[in-house]
Parts: sequence; structure tokens; C-alpha cells
Amino acid sequence: MFIKQEIYRFSIVVISLLSLSACSSMSQKNLSVDVKMPAASSLLQLQASKYTVPSIESLTQLTPIQERELLAFIADEEIAALPNRKKVSQFIGQKMVNFNYEGSNFNASDAWLNKSGNCMSLAMLTYGVAKFLNVKAVFQVVHSAPLATVITKDLMVSSDHVRTFLYEVDSSDSKSNLYLYGGEFSVIDYFPDRNDRNGGVVSDSQFLAMFYRNLAADALLDDKLELAFALMQKGLSLAPDYVPLINMMAVVHRRIEAYDIAEAYYQYGLQFKPNSLSLLSNYSFVLNSQGRIDEAQSISQQLLDLENESPYGWYSMGIEALALKDYRAAEIFFRKFIKNSPYFHQAYYELAKALNAQGKPYAAKQSLKEALTLTSLGENQQKYLAKLNWLNSVARKGLAEQ
Repeated sequence: MFIKQEIYRFSIVVISLLSLSACSSMSQKNLSVDVKMPAASSLLQLQASKYTVPSIESLTQLTPIQERELLAFIADEEIAALPNRKKVSQFIGQKMVNFNYEGSNFNASDAWLNKSGNCMSLAMLTYGVAKFLNVKAVFQVVHSAPLATVITKDLMVSSDHVRTFLYEVDSSDSKSNLYLYGGEFSVIDYFPDRNDRNGGVVSDSQFLAMFYRNLAADALLDDKLELAFALMQKGLSLAPDYVPLINMMAVVHRRIEAYDIAEAYYQYGLQFKPNSLSLLSNYSFVLNSQGRIDEAQSISQQLLDLENESPYGWYSMGIEALALKDYRAAEIFFRKFIKNSPYFHQAYYELAKALNAQGKPYAAKQSLKEALTLTSLGENQQKYLAKLNWLNSVARKGLAEQ
């Protein structure tokens, strides 16, 4: 564990239809009276009403037993003299010992009780502990290299991160606990990496909306469409301009073939983030499914021409294009990613797939050699060498690059 002013990192699961919906920089436009959220499907609203959505309080509340344990921890002689923000980071550090990293999205008390959960669960636990000790927790998005990208059915699941700033709450100074005004703080950030790109600071409401998004993603993966919808509604009630949730709401309506409503959500989201990779990609998919080919191609070209604030979206766009067998687009997306993040070896391997599928074995071999140069992991080296040896055998049979 690397510690610098109590530094740790949390991961956030992000989900979208055949596209990465990376945590935005949160520099979206503020809502105005002229921007109205589309009306959701009345059928979905009726079906979703049978589900009970977890309350905000239930996400952050500690149990009485946990509160007593926390009070006992901070009563220790070495801890008691610390500022409250450091008490929080010391306690979270202690809870990290033997913590089992699983994919479950646990609330604060369940993450504590089970000693497991995904990284967002740890963020929620930090939030709950900070609230109990009257410490202000402020979350900042961190765009990180994609550690995992999984495609299942029509969904792509990937990851993003946040880090936490902890401030003392001073009731005599309304500005003392705010990130924007500086002052003393502790930072919680896990596994810092030189390729990380800092994004924007998010409000409490948007942070909670992220968690409801994660719960909705779980429901979608379990084919519980109505529950996912109910969770998305709750998240959007907290942060109506949160693009990943808007995108997911459009995905759900596309699934029930409510294409007009799905399109309305895409257009609504694009008012806040006109260059959103996920919104544009999924919007293009909907237009294609309706036979509106010219409109879809126009958006696809817009995607190819875009430059994004975080390069990691391009990686998942490349993965999507590979899945759709659009190898030319995959090559473009991977090259855009590599231009900005040249040290991520997996991207060279994926680029080699796209190149080879286009009949470019020599270029594919060069990409695999670059992947081998960048990785020191035995398993990855074996995978890349196997692919490289296969391409060499193809070349020896007389296949030339087209």
C-alpha cells in the first residue's frame, strides 16, 4: 500500500450498451429551465413501482455496533490526538487489512460487516465513516487505464475510479471544508499510476448517483430490467445531468424497443456532453437499428473525428468495434488511444487483432512486438508470443500485407 497523506484508490463499475461510459469530468452544463428530461416509458414506471429502492440513508448509515467500534478505535491514545480527517483515513487503512476485493456493490455497513466488496463499496464506507466523524468527504474522478473490460450480451462493463479528499468541518467558516478553497486535507487514493488522468470534483448527490448507477448495472446484468429502471430513476433524481445514467436509461428503453424514448434520452444527454463517446456510439446503434443509415454514419464519422479528454474511452470503443467486426474503426480507435497512452500493452495486442483481421499481418506483428516490449507479466508474454508465432507462420506461407 502506497501512503502519502493517507492515499488510497477506489474503483467504480461503469456500464453501457456496447460502449464504455467513462466517468465524465463532471464539467457538464448546469440544467436550465429549457432542458427537460424525457418522459420515461409508462409501462416501465408501472412495473418498477413494485421494487423498493434503497434509501440514501441506508447506503451511508453505520450500525450501532459499528459506531461503537469506531468510537473505540478513535479513543486509542495514538489516534485520539489526530485531526478527525486523519482518524477517518487511519480507520479505513485498518479496515483494508484482509479486505476481500469482490465485485459486489455493498453499502457502508455491509462492506464493513462482510470485509469485502468492490472499490466503490470502500468509497461508500469511507463516506459513512466520514459522516459519523463530521468530516467532509469530497470525491474526484480519476480516469485510469482499463483494468478489465467484459462484454456480455449487449453490455460492456469496464471500470473507472475516484479518490477522496477529507476536510475538517468548521461550522465557523463555511469555506474551510471545500476542496475549491484549499486548506488542510487528507487524500484517499488506491494504487496511483503515472497514467492516471484527473477529472472533475463531484457533488455528494452525483457521488450517490454513481452508486445507484452501479446497482442498476448489477440489475441489468441479472436481466432485472424493471429494477434497473427504478434504480436509475433514483440516481437521476439526485443528478439529472449525470450522463452515464442518462445513457443507461436510453439503453433500457432500447431494450424494450421504445426507440423514440431512447433517442430522446440520447439527445437530452448530448446537451450536457456533446462529445460523449458512449452517447454518440449508442445513438448511432439505435439509428442503425431503425434503418436510418445516413444519420448513423454521420454520428459514426463524428466519433472517428473526436478527440476526448480521457483516452481510455477510445480503448473500449476499439473493443466494441472488434466485437462488431468493424476492424477499420477498431484500428482507428486503438491508435487514438495509443497516441495518448503509449505504455498500455494490452492496447497493442487488441490493435494487432484489428490489423490482422484487415489482412495486415506485418503491421500486426509490429504491434505484438511492442506489446511484448511493454509487458513483464509472464501470462501476457505467453499470449502475445503465441499470437506472434502464429502470424510468423502465416507470413512464411506467403501471405503479404495488403
